[in-house]
Amino acid sequence: MAPRLRRLGGRLHLLQGSPNTVLAVEESEAAVVDPGIGEGRGAALVEAVRGLAGEEGAGGVHVVLTHGHTDHLAAAPPLVEAFSARVHAPRLCVGLVESTELRRLAVYGGVVSEQLAAMPMVSLAVDVPYGGSSALPLGARPLPLPGHTPGSSAVVFEEERLVAAGDAVLGERVLARFGVPFAADLRGWAEGLRRLRELAEAGYTVVPGHGPVARGRRAVAMIDANLSAVERVREYVLSKLRETGGVGLDRLAYLATAELGAAEPTPRQLLLNRTALASVLAWLEEEGKAEPASGPEGPLWRPR
Repeated sequence: MAPRLRRLGGRLHLLQGSPNTVLAVEESEAAVVDPGIGEGRGAALVEAVRGLAGEEGAGGVHVVLTHGHTDHLAAAPPLVEAFSARVHAPRLCVGLVESTELRRLAVYGGVVSEQLAAMPMVSLAVDVPYGGSSALPLGARPLPLPGHTPGSSAVVFEEERLVAAGDAVLGERVLARFGVPFAADLRGWAEGLRRLRELAEAGYTVVPGHGPVARGRRAVAMIDANLSAVERVREYVLSKLRETGGVGLDRLAYLATAELGAAEPTPRQLLLNRTALASVLAWLEEEGKAEPASGPEGPLWRPR
């Protein structure tokens, strides 16, 4: 049974999910941006490509990744198997795509089990690493937005004035649930949000990895909510440093998880938030507002 696709305009279609997947098709060539994750999703994408680009995808089928996290790439192997699809990934994310060990180190700070990660450990061989000046399939272009990962990039379709943003921006419900947006570098993530906002103000449609498609004022409002979330987390960390006089990263992650969002402080969520909060502490240290110190239970962070 063919999946239900939403027409985005021109050559573009959307397979909704968390994350969302954008399909671009021109004659018998297809590009699948962020295939996603979930049982049967890969098979559904194979059927979608066959329905739009022909049984064999004779013009070429491409998997284009915005970054190297499991939830964005786990459904890609069926596309590679069915069409010999070529995998495009940001140059700084190649290691994450090809190595589940590096991916877990970057996300969780250690090589955690598949059970704790709660995601399949899928890896892909990258055929085409891309950078900011690269040309992507079907005339798309990359827009580097490092922060969520060091190599994170949006994929811009100028003809349709649409941006497949990956996790450079999140829907408001996701922000409300988790409180602390996940990013390897939250300051860099905020800088990327400002660049993305310029496109939203210019009328581009924004497709977030997790959340509703938005355009115009709605897209700007979504991006502003993300910027506010970053500032909220930053101010929260500063307040906890001043309140406690010194707090460890693990304790800070627990407090932030419990107080800023609605998600349960599970081991997985604590590790994710720990990674993001470490970047906030580094940000504050560079600004001269925090400093590390030694304590009997490990490193502490103090206000300056």
